[in-house]
Amino acid sequence: MTKHYKLINNSLGWIIGIFASIIYIVTAEPTVSWWDCGEYIATSYKLLVGHPPGAPTFQILGSVFSLFAGGDVTKVAFATNTMSAIASGMTIMFLFWTITLLGKKLLKSSGEITTTRQIALFGAGIVGALTYTFSDTFWFSAVEGEVYALSSFFTALVFWCILKWEEEYDNRYENINPHRWLVLIAYLVGLSIGVHLLNLLTLPAIAMIMYFKLSKKASVRGVVLAIAIISLIILPFLDVPKAILVILLATIPSFYYSFKNKSFSSLAEWGVLLTLGGSFILLGLILYGIIPGIVNYAGKFEIFCVNTIGMPFNVGTLIYFLIIIGAIVWGLLYSHKKKKRILAASLLSFAFLLVGYSTFLTLVIRSNANPTIDENNPEDAVALLSYLNREQYGSNPLFYGESYNSRIIGMEDGTPVYVRDDASKKYIIANDRKQSKYVYHPDDLGFFPRMWSREKTDEYINWLKNQYNPESASGRENIRHLERGKYTPTFSQHKKFMWTYQFDYMYFRYFMWNFSGRQNDIQGRGDLDNGNWITGIPFIDKKLVGKYDELPVTMERPGTNRYYLLPFLLGVIGLIWYSRKDPKNSFVVALLFIMTGLAIAFYLNNYAFQPRERDYAYAASFYAFTIWVGMGVFAFISLIEKIKNKKIQWTASVVTILLLIGLVPGIMAQQNWDDHDRSHRYSTLAVAKNYLDSCAPNAIIFTLGDNDTFPLWYAQEVEGYRTDVRVCNLSLLNTSWYIDQMKRKAYNSEPLPISLTWDLYKEGSREQIVFQKGEGQFVDLKSVVDYLSQSQFNNKKLLLFLPEGYQSDGNPIPGSFSFPVDKEKVLTNGTVALKDSALIVDRIAWNIPNNGNTSSVIKAYLVMMDILAHNNWERPIYFASTTGSEGWFGLEDYFQLEGLAYRLVPIKTVANKANREIGRIDSDILYNNLMNRFNDHSRIDTINYPAPANHQPYEYQWGGINDPRVYNNEDNFRLFGTIKVLHLNLVNQLIKEGKMDKAEKVLDHIELLFPPDKTPYLVMSQIYYSLLTNEVIQGYMNLKTPTGKEKATKIASRFIDFFKMNFDWYARCDERTLQIQSENFRYTVLFLSQMLEILTPEQIDELKPQLKQLDLSSFGPTIVKNTSNKIDSVVKRMRTANPDQIGGLQRELSENLLTLIHIEDAIRYSDSTEFSTFISAEIHKHFDALDQLQPGLGASYKAHLYPDAKVKVEEEEFEELANSNE
Repeated sequence: MTKHYKLINNSLGWIIGIFASIIYIVTAEPTVSWWDCGEYIATSYKLLVGHPPGAPTFQILGSVFSLFAGGDVTKVAFATNTMSAIASGMTIMFLFWTITLLGKKLLKSSGEITTTRQIALFGAGIVGALTYTFSDTFWFSAVEGEVYALSSFFTALVFWCILKWEEEYDNRYENINPHRWLVLIAYLVGLSIGVHLLNLLTLPAIAMIMYFKLSKKASVRGVVLAIAIISLIILPFLDVPKAILVILLATIPSFYYSFKNKSFSSLAEWGVLLTLGGSFILLGLILYGIIPGIVNYAGKFEIFCVNTIGMPFNVGTLIYFLIIIGAIVWGLLYSHKKKKRILAASLLSFAFLLVGYSTFLTLVIRSNANPTIDENNPEDAVALLSYLNREQYGSNPLFYGESYNSRIIGMEDGTPVYVRDDASKKYIIANDRKQSKYVYHPDDLGFFPRMWSREKTDEYINWLKNQYNPESASGRENIRHLERGKYTPTFSQHKKFMWTYQFDYMYFRYFMWNFSGRQNDIQGRGDLDNGNWITGIPFIDKKLVGKYDELPVTMERPGTNRYYLLPFLLGVIGLIWYSRKDPKNSFVVALLFIMTGLAIAFYLNNYAFQPRERDYAYAASFYAFTIWVGMGVFAFISLIEKIKNKKIQWTASVVTILLLIGLVPGIMAQQNWDDHDRSHRYSTLAVAKNYLDSCAPNAIIFTLGDNDTFPLWYAQEVEGYRTDVRVCNLSLLNTSWYIDQMKRKAYNSEPLPISLTWDLYKEGSREQIVFQKGEGQFVDLKSVVDYLSQSQFNNKKLLLFLPEGYQSDGNPIPGSFSFPVDKEKVLTNGTVALKDSALIVDRIAWNIPNNGNTSSVIKAYLVMMDILAHNNWERPIYFASTTGSEGWFGLEDYFQLEGLAYRLVPIKTVANKANREIGRIDSDILYNNLMNRFNDHSRIDTINYPAPANHQPYEYQWGGINDPRVYNNEDNFRLFGTIKVLHLNLVNQLIKEGKMDKAEKVLDHIELLFPPDKTPYLVMSQIYYSLLTNEVIQGYMNLKTPTGKEKATKIASRFIDFFKMNFDWYARCDERTLQIQSENFRYTVLFLSQMLEILTPEQIDELKPQLKQLDLSSFGPTIVKNTSNKIDSVVKRMRTANPDQIGGLQRELSENLLTLIHIEDAIRYSDSTEFSTFISAEIHKHFDALDQLQPGLGASYKAHLYPDAKVKVEEEEFEELANSNE
């Protein structure tokens, strides 16, 4: 190496790290993001206690970074996001240094280190580091306040540290012990546990590096032997094609090599496998021993000291940790005295692991202060153990256990739950957990159960049915086995699900997103339309997902990224080249790659389908692959080294590196920038404020999920916005600790009116209550709550209150309740406007949802019942509109829509869900919110603080959803339908009230929010949003004004443009693509047909020149034939179907017949006479066939579908779409 190597290497590392940090800071979201970000930012800012298993290291560092906001609470989120950006930039820096360390070691072992090789070394680092910089998954995490950026930083830092240990071990410095790096690694691992457990998966790679360095006999033969044994072990878990491939490429060659070199008989060659096994034991020891074990024994010792000896609370825990510290100190003194260096290093590493792990003490300290966010209330060692074990989320089998349909034959006892009782000054059993665990039939238990969730039975079956070939005998047998349902899945079926879903769909798909290309950023559910990987190479993409080039704007999204396989190919070249040149270290990288990839996929044991894409969990695996990407540069430069002229050699090397930078990270940067730049996106904050401002002062709002809760927490905890509103999450309200918190004051919000005491709602008591079906009995709610509060029902997890003939724990209670209305109070406090006073009912009376003959209520809804019974109309009560009926408890008839939440009001309005009419609308309130209040996300809280006179509203609406600089990803887009519906419901109400001017302004506001140049009227990945375009047209038409008609025509004209884009693209598609796109095509013609029904003949005449350009003649016959074949298949199945199947078949038949009718509508004004005649004949052919199946059946379908009655069928379908959107 040259004398300037260190300077160049360090400088380039810092430059690349700073460059990446700048990229991430520039593209970072300026405020809170969706999902867990709101919670993490809020808990970091005030050091609160977030969800299990906790992230105290993240929170401590986030708290430090929040200081850079300079007291401006609106900048706290950006400060935390900046922490992620800088941590990600430093990850890139350490990745660069990791590649150069591995490359330098390779060069030293391969002879002379020439200038060309040094160019290759730095080029490899630059290309590998920049590839990861601009990779899809890593960039996404780098610009938001989540744990995964910091977790990646710890992974990169720890892996770099072990390489530094190795380097220092070879080049000893006087009075410097290289094992200091091991102690540092232990400390970093301890710290990283307080971010995410993913960092632990670096341990096998670390152990292997240590083995290769410390063992004098370690050789490539040991690696090959390990590959031989591992390949043999995994064979039973592979299907036949994969098994043959592994045998041919790995098992046979590696066994041949091992026998040839007598590796089996050499103990030294087994060292790799033994080290690998030892590293897994160490990993398991830390994961299942040290992390929970330290706290577990601390809890037991604490209970012993308090309950048996009579010590004060927490003294036992203090003594326990003093004993551990004393034992470590004694061990260090002993090892120093006896000169046992390995023991000393081990004890120091263990001690520093605990020091890093000690960040979790901050959770205990903060929990004892009873903060506003105190999830699981881990205020002592006993509670902390439950927190670390994530007990509130349950567990799933990993190596052995039940399947989704295993028979339950009994119950067994679980581990008792102790809680601190300040009155008795002892720990008491809150839940003995007797008979709390299912016992499954032994015959239904098996190894490696991959399909275990009973709630996901249908998804498992449907996924696997699509993986088997119905044309083969084995495929048909597997499908029949799954459809019967009474047999547990076979090992082969579990294996099939593991490979096709958990490994392929939930890992390899994400891997290829990052190194090949991404179809779009819409969550995939196994279909070929969304979420798949692509290449950008047309003939390959056609094989994968059908034609996917020249996409119209209705399909193309900024989230569609094409890298042309270049990063993947460079990585594969690097893998092959590096494995040949340095097989031992390439094996180490492979360990890191597999342990942070497939091993995680195996450990997570994901069910189908997840609530969101999970690619962020595998970022470290993609990190490992980019090391091989860097090594691919060496492979190219090794070819250039054959040129004898040095100057040409140097020039060619530099040019090659520059080309690789442009072709790999350059293309990735260009493709990914538009969908990763969040620098102007404030939509999450806007939605959070709009939820809160949907509520009157001092309100209670019930939420259910992450995205209607965590952003609200952020707005309240960080920005201090609307702290008078109490956000009550129904998912958390099932837990006693959360109910405790709801009974405490929080900022400007008084405690919730909950009469239940802790002994009534503690864990293991009243978890589920089953009532008989409510049928209008309307029992007084307060009486029911009082009855359920009786001590005789304490400590019973399940309570049954059923009529005679059923097992029951008490008097029968119907799921039909009522509570009185204080008319004077609801008028005085504004619950009901004076103009609506005549509509006030005497009582709220309703039936709760039922599942047949019973109505089941979990604890959260028992607490809701208590709140409703004791609120006495003092505080406004709201339900988030996005929770759906699951969170509304059957109260929809008493809802009043006031924004993103429904207010509970004593006015009955029967819901019409088919028309999305839930409750009533106070047009004055909703108009003010939508038109004046909700648009400006930068507004301040005018309820609790006076508005500043100089406040300038933000120029774009709802946090910038109409800002041309903002890319609205799927999380944003999911809300567009909800926002549009809010406006349309208001329009309909205003028209009913005769307020046409206001209605027109609201319709114009929709166009302002969703300009078609930014958000097309037709977006094929967002069907629910797209179908609402026709409702906007209908809204303008309902104004019955010239301007309304003109605006409707203008929208219709632009809508036709989008239809034409689709049809023109379909015309260029092959038959397979048309089959894949059949659902999209069906909706396209559906929307066109629906639009034509809305418009007047005069408007259609005006639009005829555009309508004539809608040419389906080139591809329409193919679609018609495919649809006709589906109809023939349905009719054939109807001949032998049983009564239970008829309903589904009739609906399928109607959908396909409607598709043909809509195609006929679509070409009504075109010049395609021949095609028009053809499709008309096809439609009537099917009606005739139905008449032959059953006399009059075809005529009945014709009358039902053709032409007027089809609207009814469409409305039913739209209702399904609306429910799925919720």
